[in-house]
Amino acid sequence: MKVVIEPHNPLWIVEFNNVKASLETILKDVKPLAIEHVGSTSIPGLPAKPVIDIDIIVAHETLDSARQAMVQAGYVDFGEMGIRGRFAFQQPGFGKSDAALGEQRKSGEMRRNTYVVIEGCTSLKNHLDVKRVLLSDEGLRDEYGLVKMALAEKEWPNVDEYCKAKSEILSKILEKAQWSEEDLDEVKKANS
Repeated sequence: MKVVIEPHNPLWIVEFNNVKASLETILKDVKPLAIEHVGSTSIPGLPAKPVIDIDIIVAHETLDSARQAMVQAGYVDFGEMGIRGRFAFQQPGFGKSDAALGEQRKSGEMRRNTYVVIEGCTSLKNHLDVKRVLLSDEGLRDEYGLVKMALAEKEWPNVDEYCKAKSEILSKILEKAQWSEEDLDEVKKANS
């Protein structure tokens, strides 16, 4: 399989804001702490898979309510998938085996990776720190973009292998965010 990587598109932020408004309605009784646009599409100038990554941040005590609200709205709950504190959801209209590789649907609907994350979990810290560093460090942002473009030229057995291939550059980014070796090891373990 191939992963589609495109130059940054300002419409990705518009798409996130539209989805965020929908999620706020879905979660109105849950009152999430925040809904954040994370991942490469949230960083101007960075090439990315045209797949919106969203973290819905909740307190531990509202996790079950948030998960139930998402399922009632038609999202498929995949649970933690090996990453503590991060619960993955597939948007309505896609099957369990439909990986988000960046391919365009005939309907024009953008794919998204939506996560309900517990406040303070490592996955959330990872997403926010990668975004913070890449927004402030143009050289590292360009380096990451080149890695992604090179990886898009290859065939991958699955999306997990593509993600593993980005581990070295992501570790470099998190080191710049002053992550400890212990914290880095947790992320490396989750990506292996």
